[in-house]
Amino acid sequence: MATDQSDSTTRRVHFRKGITDIFPVLVSATPFGLVFGALAAEKGIAFDQIITMSALMFAGASQMVAIELWGFPPPFWTILFAVLAVNFRHILYSASLGRKMKDWPVSKRFFGFGFMVDPIFALADASSPTHVSGAYYAGMTVVLYPAWIISTGIGALFGNLIENPEFWGLDFILAAYFTVLVLSFRARPNAFAVVVATSSVAVLAFLTLGPPWHVASGGMAGVLTAAAIAKPKPAIVDSQAEAGQ
Repeated sequence: MATDQSDSTTRRVHFRKGITDIFPVLVSATPFGLVFGALAAEKGIAFDQIITMSALMFAGASQMVAIELWGFPPPFWTILFAVLAVNFRHILYSASLGRKMKDWPVSKRFFGFGFMVDPIFALADASSPTHVSGAYYAGMTVVLYPAWIISTGIGALFGNLIENPEFWGLDFILAAYFTVLVLSFRARPNAFAVVVATSSVAVLAFLTLGPPWHVASGGMAGVLTAAAIAKPKPAIVDSQAEAGQ
């Protein structure tokens, strides 16, 4: 009984910490959602469709890309491949974070991956070098997910009141958003080399292949660079076995 109470208390602590840690993200995510909602409404997309897209897709950068390519009728295959290229990084996120979710049931792990947007990945990955608390992850999700849907809805309803979004720097939100995420990893080993490789390849792909392929190309370059220069962890020797020799 005492153990159950202790586990319950620990989960509540982790859940509250998840809520606390994700709140600063709303400073950037909310304007991002407002801009998306406004752009989507400007493209002629109905309000209920905007809300449904945010609820089911829940991927700000990919939603922005889809809106940029939107037309009537929408170029389905172009949008599909563009979104896949931008979201390719989530495969890498899942591979990285999945190692810290080994104690999660498979169903909960895949359910959690459905809400793994950039800030949730960054905070979850930084929360512990070995394990991600399900309660901590849930605390972040219950704040960010509804906030994103609400902000996109508000943007869709009132975004047309902003006549010159460039004047307020709203067109720079996406770039600023990812810059902050990258800076959160600056203390990691080999971070500078990975950033240089990623940005160099991304710029080259942007100039040659064009968007959105620079996102996937840059991400893959960063992964390959990190793998190439990573030093293997020293083997952990069992102290009891060593003592018995």
